[in-house]
Amino acid sequence: MSVSNKAPMVMKVPEPWLVEPFGALRARRVGHLFRCRILFGVLLLVLLLPAARGAEVAASTTNQVSAIDLRPAFRKWGLPLRLQGGRDTCSVFTMTGALEYALASRQQTGTVLSVEFLNWASNQATTNLNDGGFFADLWTGFEVYGVCPEASLPYLQDYHPQLRPDELALHRAKDAANAHLRLHWIKPWNVATGLTETQFKEIKRTLSFGWPVCGGFRWPKNEHWQKDVLQLAPAQEVFDGHSVLLVGFKDDPAQPGGGVFLVRNSGGGVHDGAMLYEYVRAYMNDAAWIEPAPGKGP
Repeated sequence: MSVSNKAPMVMKVPEPWLVEPFGALRARRVGHLFRCRILFGVLLLVLLLPAARGAEVAASTTNQVSAIDLRPAFRKWGLPLRLQGGRDTCSVFTMTGALEYALASRQQTGTVLSVEFLNWASNQATTNLNDGGFFADLWTGFEVYGVCPEASLPYLQDYHPQLRPDELALHRAKDAANAHLRLHWIKPWNVATGLTETQFKEIKRTLSFGWPVCGGFRWPKNEHWQKDVLQLAPAQEVFDGHSVLLVGFKDDPAQPGGGVFLVRNSGGGVHDGAMLYEYVRAYMNDAAWIEPAPGKGP
């Protein structure tokens, strides 16, 4: 019988302090997994929080604002609602009101502007001889000539195509022309369509931010006002058209379309009234608003 010269195999046993009980190992792994999940959650929150805040701000300026009224600002700045009489100058009154508001918002004091001058400026800049005009033509006239205070060229009962402002009025009008105002279109003029839902929401958003909106409309041949709210008329019973200045809104489920817009109306009927959302959606031809350019002084 041969005897092996190899040393017998000895099993090495780890020192007791190197051996980790199974329960402790499992607890350590669970704790590590828990910490990873917390870290992932924090990272996800950091990434998504700006977007969530943006959505919250957007909701607060559109969906959550149920009523806006800019009329107190007109009163505070001494800007009265004026009437056009028998002339076709509704659009001139409407844009003059928006210009007055934009200038007053910067200066924190109001100056009543000359409707007559803006009407003349539009005709000069566009070679139009008609009384009144489109918002686009009126803005062109304002950019070229500006607009003077009402006291320098008061509104006349009748239209005089040969009227020309004096040199002092022309000089004072340049102050407004140099005021760095900007016109924004929500809907360029189109008599064949009403508002899209995007345009409707943009009008409410603009009012929510504190700016009145110039609106041109197909208008009822026979106006029907109910509790100072202009009611919807059939398509065959409206004409093109009439302009008013939108100065607020109020959501009201009881009203057709879900609410009303507040308006300053220089024409006949109710002057300080409202229009149904339903009416504005159906018959608004154009919509624009004016603001001072950011960072620009008077």
